[in-house]
Formats: sequence, C-alpha cells, structure tokens
Amino acid sequence: MRAQAKLNLWLRVLAREENGYHSIETFFHRIELHDDVRVTLLANDQRRVTCSADVCAERDNLAYRAADLYCSSVGWDTGFHIDIIKRIPAGGGLGGGSADAAATLIALDSMASAPLTRDNLCELGSRLGADIPFLTSDAPAALAWGRGDRLLELPALPQKHVALAVPPFGISTAEAYRLTDVGARSAGGCLAMGDLGSWERLARIAGNDLARSPAARAHERLASAVAALRQAGAELADMTGSGSVLFGIFGSEPDAAALEDATGFPVVLTRTSLNVEGATRLD
Repeated sequence: MRAQAKLNLWLRVLAREENGYHSIETFFHRIELHDDVRVTLLANDQRRVTCSADVCAERDNLAYRAADLYCSSVGWDTGFHIDIIKRIPAGGGLGGGSADAAATLIALDSMASAPLTRDNLCELGSRLGADIPFLTSDAPAALAWGRGDRLLELPALPQKHVALAVPPFGISTAEAYRLTDVGARSAGGCLAMGDLGSWERLARIAGNDLARSPAARAHERLASAVAALRQAGAELADMTGSGSVLFGIFGSEPDAAALEDATGFPVVLTRTSLNVEGATRLD
C-alpha cells in the first residue's frame, strides 16, 4: 500500500464535547508524499512491526494497533508482519501514522476471507484517530466534521505543487486543542459547496484555528515561515493539522533551496494527489 499523507486545507475547531474531544470541521486533501506499507500474514501467532524510522515503540505504532484491532474485531487469529518505509515526517500534522494505520486496515481487509464494508472499515479507523476514517476511504478529498468520522467524499482539486516546510520541533496535539479559543474563528465565513471545488475560492475561506492557538504561536518562526511561503508565490499557505509542518500551494514547482532560505526550515516538494491507489497483492 502507498500510505498517502494529507493536508488540512482549512480547519475549524468547534465546541469541546463532554468526553473531552473537540468537534472539528475540516477539508482534507491527499498529497503524493507517501509511506510504503507491506503487510504479510504469518502462520504462527507472531505479530510485529518494522519501520525505517524510529518513531515509537513497536506496540505503540498506530499500524500495529490497527492490525490488532482489525483481527480482534473480525475474530481472525492470525500473525502478521507490517513493514513500513517512512517518508512522511512524523508528528507534523500530515497524518503519517494515521496513513500507515489506514493502509494496514485496507491491506488486511483485502486478504480477509469475509471483507468488511468500507463504512465498517472507516468505523474501525475512527476508534484510533480522527484522520483515519478519511485515509481509509478511497477519496482524494473530503469535507469532514465531528471527530473527522463524518465525511462528504469529494473529487480532487486540480493538481498543484506543494512545498512542505518541516520544522525541527513538534506541537502537542492535546495542548493545541486545549488552548484553542473556539470563539475566535480564523477560518470564518459561511461555507458553500462551490468553495471546495476551486483553489481560488478555497483560499478566501482558508484558515487553521490550531495555527492561531497559543501552542503554535509560541513558536514565532512558524508565522514568519508562512509569510515567506506566501511572499514566494504560494496561492495558499498555512499549518496542516495541529502542526508543526507548514504547506504552500503553488501553480508551478517552486525552488526548494530558495524556500529553505526564506523559511529557515527544510523543505520537501510534492504535489496534491488526483487519486488513491488500492492494495497490491504480492503473492
């Protein structure tokens, strides 16, 4: 599986629910940057994950937790080996761990004797994280609300180049949500469906409430880096998710070295994705 990263092209944080989670409204769009995830079934009861980057303990890896949840939910007593080649920066708001988990769910389901419906697969993903239902879908873009588990799947926007500025620090997701003032809208206005089919119209309503939270504003370099992306010609620039990765949307491929000088951060170039590949069986 190609586990594609995602951008939050805009994100509103709504009221805090009784369970402690915040409802959100967001526009997800996949990008071509991806991890490679290979899932192999094992005849014994061994369950393991190997990863090209040391992101966390094996059993804390979202892909491991996704596989364990899938097998327990369908009563499948199988061993598995999940091998992940990481390209998506970890902990930056690009949904890398969530993409790996979603790819694992899809891969296991493609090998199961009685596959689940896509809705059931998305429901399983929602137990693990707010990005996973979208990344379990086969949509390149979607309007999402609630905890990200309610989706209106949408076609891809016209393909654009993307520059990702990757700071050497992260932002605590829990802190970002806890400190966000839900009464201060940075992504304001009344949403019309036409706004989600045009880059120009999307740019008018764009904004990320989490980028304006004290957790993000504590890092002064983020705001100046976003300004640098816009000055370099980005049609839309902001932080994705709870950060700290910043994105710029460009009509033509930008100069990565020039953007690194301007933002002060390493830059990864990619493009928005037009489609989603399914699982490829290797046996």
